[in-house]
Amino acid sequence: MGHLTRPIAGVLLILLGACTTQPAPPAPLTPAQEGLIADGAQLCALVRENYVYLDGKAAAWDTACAELPARAATARTGPERLRVLEDLTDTLYDAHVSFGANSGQSPRLVPSGNDYWLEEGQVTGVRAGSAAAMAGLQVWDRVSAVDGQPLDAAIAERLQPSGVQPDSAQRHWAELAAAAGYRNRPHTVTVLRDGREVTLSLDTGLAQLPEGPVTARMLPGQIGYVRFNNSLGEDDTVAAFDVAMEALRGARGWIVDLRDTPGGGNTDVAEPVMGRFIDEEGAYQLIRPMDAPEWQKTVSPRGDWTAQGPLAVLVGHWTGSMGEGMAVGLDGLRRGEVFGSRMAGLAGGVESFTLDASGLTIRIPTYALAHIDGTPREAWRPTHQVLADNGAGPDRALQAAADWINSHED
Repeated sequence: MGHLTRPIAGVLLILLGACTTQPAPPAPLTPAQEGLIADGAQLCALVRENYVYLDGKAAAWDTACAELPARAATARTGPERLRVLEDLTDTLYDAHVSFGANSGQSPRLVPSGNDYWLEEGQVTGVRAGSAAAMAGLQVWDRVSAVDGQPLDAAIAERLQPSGVQPDSAQRHWAELAAAAGYRNRPHTVTVLRDGREVTLSLDTGLAQLPEGPVTARMLPGQIGYVRFNNSLGEDDTVAAFDVAMEALRGARGWIVDLRDTPGGGNTDVAEPVMGRFIDEEGAYQLIRPMDAPEWQKTVSPRGDWTAQGPLAVLVGHWTGSMGEGMAVGLDGLRRGEVFGSRMAGLAGGVESFTLDASGLTIRIPTYALAHIDGTPREAWRPTHQVLADNGAGPDRALQAAADWINSHED
């Protein structure tokens, strides 16, 4: 009997070991997780059917959509469930894709959430009046870390789906997204100066925001200056603009400053503004639907009088969407000269869709937009290249525009 007990004991040990190594069955999905998977499937279909820039991104989108159910199964809270969808849309690396809600864990939006513009590790713009400007961040600073994380790691965190090999466009988007950071993390930027690292806090808040949708004043040389304060989508902007125009009536030249329009807007504001500077109807942009021929959008004169004299338009990295449309429109109408830096590059026109399970709204570009000469709006560059967003430094773009106007004889 003694010889029989040893193999029996060994078999028992093997059987017990096999039992302990069996994976636990997956936890059943909660109703909220099931709703998230349904929302994800609906979003995946919406993008395939309606997103105008899917070419070149379809394979990655399919991969991300296939991964979504597994990610959804680990999301326990509302913010975590939203992050699953936010990570999904990161696959499109398109700053014009956004949700109608966010959580404390959400990433900040590009460009509205950016204090500074980053290209290949170098600061190429600092938003005027921002926490970065107040903290002393300067154009051409070299960045080594954002929010306490090495820059390359912060960029990698925004690249979706996991393991993707990004092209230059995706990496550029991810770099800007990394610079914007997340709402629930301390917001800092670390730069290299004189051979050492200096960390600047960006949680100090904004400088005092301007009052009203527009700021207007008469500059030396009788130049009427009007700046839009991220207000191209507000109902009272046109009325405020008309009041400003009356106050500046008699100006010999004009500057329209669109450098603080990251939130975009709509044609109900943009076209009445442009209409004050033209004396005949004209085409100002091309509309390129997914399933129909392109067509020209026109704008008509408006108001009791037309602003005469040279017109300069200021743009920069925080000129977004409808602000970009106004800039390319006034250039296409041959009414204004555009001064500044590369704009935000928010491509196309967006439409909103509602996800059935959560009621969450998603905005995606469903048609492309172009300059009247055919150049895609996001690829168009100002005629007069000059630093547009210089933080707390001198306003070089404004000075260049004023010099150009003053070079014209009355």
